[in-house]
Amino acid sequence: MCVLRVTGKQFDADKYLALSGLSATKVFHLGEPRFKSSPDGKCSKFSGFNVAVSDASWEGVRTQVDDAIAFLKEHEPALMMLRSAPGVEEMRLDFPVDLRIDRVNIMSQFDYFPPELISRAGALGLGIEISVYPRDLEELARGAAKKEPA
Repeated sequence: MCVLRVTGKQFDADKYLALSGLSATKVFHLGEPRFKSSPDGKCSKFSGFNVAVSDASWEGVRTQVDDAIAFLKEHEPALMMLRSAPGVEEMRLDFPVDLRIDRVNIMSQFDYFPPELISRAGALGLGIEISVYPRDLEELARGAAKKEPA
């Protein structure tokens, strides 16, 4: 699921989210706990929000890219407004991708981002991030949770 992430230490995320007309999947504020499940845990170093750009599977990078291009076209005015909003330090599209390398059958991994995505994102001041996760991430997380003392 590709997301748009807009952040800044002095960014009024709530105000500019409302002005943008975008719907956030997550809003966070400087100094607040990063996870509701750990109120005494790490705190957010920025204010900002995430907006869903694509609901495509982590295996479907090409579909995520197509969805991102459509999103950038549809929301160009809102993204231009956000880019110039006071306090915005960074805007990026984050593409989650399954790690396909298994060192047996697959030795390398390549994901392509076409010029249209790169040029549209660049013109709007958006960076591109690829977040690579192991295919068995949920399994690994459940296993780690079982090992933690009660």
